[in-house]
Amino acid sequence: MFFLFLYPLIFLIVFLGVLLIALAIYFYNASKILKNQTLVNNQVNDLLKIKTEFVSSKKFYLNDNISYNKNIESKKIIIVDSENKKICFVDYLKGSILLVNFNEILNYEVYENGNNVTTGAGIGGFGTGIFGATTNKNCKELRLIIRLKKFDNPQITYNLISNTILNFGVDKSSLLFQNCISSLQEVVSFLEIVKHDNEKK
Repeated sequence: MFFLFLYPLIFLIVFLGVLLIALAIYFYNASKILKNQTLVNNQVNDLLKIKTEFVSSKKFYLNDNISYNKNIESKKIIIVDSENKKICFVDYLKGSILLVNFNEILNYEVYENGNNVTTGAGIGGFGTGIFGATTNKNCKELRLIIRLKKFDNPQITYNLISNTILNFGVDKSSLLFQNCISSLQEVVSFLEIVKHDNEKK
């Protein structure tokens, strides 16, 4: 009779132990990512100060599942120079910047859970595409890919939701997801204007 209670107790202890280890690893990695994004952002800001051909006029802060409720210094950024019609994208994996002209932006795509939900869909259709494309209640992956007219760097990717706790994903009704979508929608609206202007020319 005693063993009937012992086995579930052992299972619970092991499960809690694994869960605690997974949480500790996640928060450790999240802390490293936050520090890296802050460091890269500081380096980007310092570098752009000495580039006379780039004048920062607008800065987009993209929320992700790590930095959505943190200070803006740690969020992923896209910087615009409206005067010279240039954009500064940041590759956070390589810790490098990519300066492109407005006319070098070909298109953009938004992927949710591996599915392409928006491809230059237009400002009006973007929200519908994101919220209506899949029936999943959780978002395990959300990323923005910007296609460029550059042979050496044909695209830049911004991962907004990835590597969530135990890979459970983010509830789409949560404040985290709403914040990620809100900042993403602002960037996509700008990219749509640039793309439309390029097509006219």
